[in-house]
Amino acid sequence: MALNGISTKQYKRDRQLAKLEIAEAKRQGKTVTAADGSYTITGTEDSSKNYYRPLNVLDTNLLPTLYAENDNNTQNRIDNANTGGLQQGRPWTEG
Repeated sequence: MALNGISTKQYKRDRQLAKLEIAEAKRQGKTVTAADGSYTITGTEDSSKNYYRPLNVLDTNLLPTLYAENDNNTQNRIDNANTGGLQQGRPWTEG
């Protein structure tokens, strides 16, 4: 079992969103603690942390693809139209 429990989630979308949730918290300078098959996000946005990034808000609409809910078939993933092309810094926006 993974320390944070992500790899044990049944569906790919759930794993994808959990990883992005952790990434978003870290980019905001929050603390992520993993233990016993789960993780906890604590703290407030802290720009003094060395892992803080100004582009720190997740926008799943900027992802090129997103796995379908409750479905592990990769052929059923959701393709984003990416109107105007892929954007630099995607899928992160400024908070």
